[in-house]
Amino acid sequence: MSAVLSRPFAPNPLPRAGTLRPLPAPGFGPVSHPHLRPDELAGVQAGEWFMALPPALRQSILVRAYVRRLPAGAVLSRRGDIAGDWFGVASGALALASPLADGRSFMLDLVAPGLWYGDIALVDGKPQDLDITAHCASTVLTVPRADLRWLLSQSAELRDACMQLNCVRLRRMFRRLEEFHTQPLHQRVARQVQRLARHFGRRTGQGVCIDLAVSQGDLAEMLGASRQRINGTLRQMHHMGIVEAGQARMRVLDEALLEAVAGGKLALVGKGGDD
Repeated sequence: MSAVLSRPFAPNPLPRAGTLRPLPAPGFGPVSHPHLRPDELAGVQAGEWFMALPPALRQSILVRAYVRRLPAGAVLSRRGDIAGDWFGVASGALALASPLADGRSFMLDLVAPGLWYGDIALVDGKPQDLDITAHCASTVLTVPRADLRWLLSQSAELRDACMQLNCVRLRRMFRRLEEFHTQPLHQRVARQVQRLARHFGRRTGQGVCIDLAVSQGDLAEMLGASRQRINGTLRQMHHMGIVEAGQARMRVLDEALLEAVAGGKLALVGKGGDD
């Protein structure tokens, strides 16, 4: 199945994608995109970084964006490719993976709805460092490189916001590196489950359901552990009434206990509970 591509829109007086004209004046109408469904627009607006931009700037980004509806596994970019687009996730998730010499790859992270990725490679012109694929059926906004660079040249606020965004990424990378070297596996698993619940969670009467298929193999890749050890840790958390893990879906049953494990205040005891 191939990706479905919707062209950018051009509501008067905004320019179509690729047309280099001044940014719309502040106060221009509601921020929207005619090719996004309401739930997809809500996904874009779930991002704190994007929503912190002025409405006129958000609209100027959206008016230059193509809407791509991708099946699971669709490739947006491979390591070594010259970057062509800036990606914003409206629904689903993008997987960032590092390819191995034997043809396999391991997943490093997921890009959730409301998050944007790919601006660094567009600015420095260097090849992509990672494979970028649709982890599941996903809707993605793609802003062409020329449009992003023009927006950056016209908007000091967007330049500053992108710098802040990359500061957040750098700090998160250092925190993840620190976790990897200093925390036992059960604590790192708990933190990863918290991250998944924050980005993909849906609160129900039976806890927080993580509406994204994430396998134990996926968790093993993201946390640098074997699938067997991930399985043992999740089983122990299940016995303690913290999480419920099915074949690919998870549910957080007790957020307070999960926070205690993630914060290092509660250790898992027994098989699979430690390193």
